[in-house]
Amino acid sequence: MMRGARAIWLFSFTSLLVVLLAASAACAAEAKPSVKVFLLVGQSNMQGKGSVEQLGQLVKSDPARFGRLQKDGKWVERDNVFVVYPQFTEGGKDDLNGKLTVGFGWPPRERFGPELGFGNVVGDAIHGPVLLIKCAWGGQSLDVDFRPPSSGWDKPFDPNNREQWKPGTKGWAYQQIFNNVHATLDDLGKSVPELKGRSYDIAGLVWFQGWNDLIDPKRVSAYEGNLVHFIRDVRLHLNKPRLPIVIGVMGQDGDKPSPPMQRMRQAQEAPARMDEFRGSVVAVPTAPYWDPTVHYDGGYHYNGSARFFYDAGEAFGNAMLKLLDQQQAEK
Repeated sequence: MMRGARAIWLFSFTSLLVVLLAASAACAAEAKPSVKVFLLVGQSNMQGKGSVEQLGQLVKSDPARFGRLQKDGKWVERDNVFVVYPQFTEGGKDDLNGKLTVGFGWPPRERFGPELGFGNVVGDAIHGPVLLIKCAWGGQSLDVDFRPPSSGWDKPFDPNNREQWKPGTKGWAYQQIFNNVHATLDDLGKSVPELKGRSYDIAGLVWFQGWNDLIDPKRVSAYEGNLVHFIRDVRLHLNKPRLPIVIGVMGQDGDKPSPPMQRMRQAQEAPARMDEFRGSVVAVPTAPYWDPTVHYDGGYHYNGSARFFYDAGEAFGNAMLKLLDQQQAEK
């Protein structure tokens, strides 16, 4: 009798232990914070044209500001911030994936973009992993290439029609944003092995674009309306009605903009003042970071200034954190 009771007790204890271990494993899995995903969208300046060469000089000349980017003479890679940058090339041979560091610009390893400052800011503040998906191609306008469907397309929005996202097609770059998102997130472990099995949340979008609209007066006039449609459409197609969006306002020529540049800045700032977008869209001026003293890119792309691209990225990151905090407080 005692032997049978002991056997029953051992069976019960073992069963309980199995249940507790399974529950513990489930809790551990649930305890892992989801990946916070941010989309970095735009044209060549979002691609990234900041000089890595100059950034190396800044690490030495201004270590209090930039010293964290290097350790023992090597560029630091963040363990909690990752970048996926799918390029529009045959076979994706130019895709850039990996831990956040310098060199996720264009050309790769020689340049960097706002992702570096942005990623360091949000990576310091957010508990858990952060993923930046870059959706940026040089020479693209909001009026044509990034044109949102609500601004009018020749064909209906169809995410399965690859013909709609060939360069030069109306709305192709808008379409490609979603191709990049699906290519990355549908198999997150393949894109970023360190994030395999993690849940994710698309937490925000940064928009930094404008030059190819600035050079056409008709596109400048249409920019505000196109940008409003872009915000609404992106939220609709991501099923994120209050997706936090940071608009990087063009900053060429600093505090002495030309009349067309001034009109463009006003168009980029306008959505953030709309009641519809209050508390979920913010416009960040980049003119304060304009540096005319460096010439790493022939007078284009903010002169290739490493300081500009890093400072602008930090400003975008701080603005995004404020939007996230504000939305959290509203819940």
